[in-house]
Amino acid sequence: MAGSKEKVRKVKARRRKETKHLSDQLEEKFVGARTEVFSRITAKEAEIRSKTSAERAKADRLIEDTKGQAAALKRKATLEEIGKDVYAKIIAGAREEVSEIEASTAREVANVEKIGARNLEQAVDFIVRAITGTGETSS
Repeated sequence: MAGSKEKVRKVKARRRKETKHLSDQLEEKFVGARTEVFSRITAKEAEIRSKTSAERAKADRLIEDTKGQAAALKRKATLEEIGKDVYAKIIAGAREEVSEIEASTAREVANVEKIGARNLEQAVDFIVRAITGTGETSS
């Protein structure tokens, strides 16, 4: 029996060591909960950093695309302005050429009218003789 009492004492001593005080148990739960909360916070921070980084990259791409579109519009506007200037120069040149042609035509018409006026009497005589049948022409 003496041996059995010692076994009982050892078992009781072991149980005492195994069983912890309530405050120790609460502290372990608190530390575990604190670690779990910290892990969740760390995971959430990583998720937020990832999303922020992705959105920042997306915003940077959008800015670059917008800059490219703005540059294209600026080039187009510049080309249109150059085109308008060239168009205006071509139209001005064409109008000047038309004015020169009109002036030249007016000079030619005036010249033909002068020549016709000088030769009018001879032409009338020629036509009258042709109709009257004399057929004589004077040179």
